[in-house]
Amino acid sequence: MANILYAEDDRDCRELFAFALRQNDHTVHEAINGAQAVQIVREEAIDLVLLDARMPMVTGYDAARIIAKERPDIPVVFLSARGMRREVNLAFDSGKMVVDYLIKPISPQQLVDTVENIIESCRIRGIDSVREENRARELVSAEW
Repeated sequence: MANILYAEDDRDCRELFAFALRQNDHTVHEAINGAQAVQIVREEAIDLVLLDARMPMVTGYDAARIIAKERPDIPVVFLSARGMRREVNLAFDSGKMVVDYLIKPISPQQLVDTVENIIESCRIRGIDSVREENRARELVSAEW
């Protein structure tokens, strides 16, 4: 189905979500930091990027900024344990291809469903439309 990059420094979390995505016939490339994520985007035909916000070396925010310059056509979804308004704004301000911000904990099935919905929605309606809809939702629900 889709070629997905998942960048997460927490090994257990990364392996669990990557397994769930693979069980649903997706190809998953794993990165342990933002630098590896950027390198994979440069080398592979990625359909969607999942980024943890806080990673060593290169954060998810920094990786998204680089990806935005080089591959603005790839939807990016942030995953974070923090849902504060500042964090959500940092994520969406990282690039116009950031289409959603998910707050952990999230079940593997919720992640799979969200990823599949985003890929399909971006294909049909476009990245900008999906981004606007999700950003409005996240800003309303984000904690102060």
